[in-house]
Amino acid sequence: MRTRKQFVFIVVVLAVMGFTAITPVPANAATLDPVTFSQDLYSLVLQGNDLLASMSRITLTSLVLSTQLVQFESSVSDYLLKVGTVYKAVAAAVDTTTFSITNDMLISLQALSSISASLSSGLLSFSQTITTLAPITALSTLQASMEAMLALSADIGTMADRILEMADNILLMADNIGLMADRILATQVIQSDNVKVVTDAMLQSQENTILLIAVFKL
Repeated sequence: MRTRKQFVFIVVVLAVMGFTAITPVPANAATLDPVTFSQDLYSLVLQGNDLLASMSRITLTSLVLSTQLVQFESSVSDYLLKVGTVYKAVAAAVDTTTFSITNDMLISLQALSSISASLSSGLLSFSQTITTLAPITALSTLQASMEAMLALSADIGTMADRILEMADNILLMADNIGLMADRILATQVIQSDNVKVVTDAMLQSQENTILLIAVFKL
């Protein structure tokens, strides 16, 4: 996971100075419809909020530890696929599409970034609970839980990357960066803060998981 403040700053400065670039659109090239894209982002936000709600309802105990985590990991994996679908559509259209960024797009991107940060914070809480429950949990249950935790950590980290990269790619296609410069920079600040939350939480969760694997020889 990485931040790209310098890249964003350069793009914004060029836009404000009146820099434009016109790239011919080859036949059958991938394009991105801004209305559909905005709807896709909003749908991801709704689904992400549902995922957070389901996470908040999880109560880990030594008896249901692995079942709860495996089920939730499956839900996160499914959501990552949906994020990936939108991300691929954006990436494929970078060299062929231009459109105007809207406030709704930026708000959705901020929300998606915050969702990934909240998921990572929740995962860290899970890892702390598992550490407490480990001594009274069956080894087979604990092993399955550790596998689910590592998969969750990988999925959430990838999700955060995809969301950040998607935002960067959108800037490459935007034809109104100068007009939206303040809002874009505000979005990038929020995303940068959320990336730090994800990075710190993922590292701590992984350390807790690896420590338990070593202690219990899983």
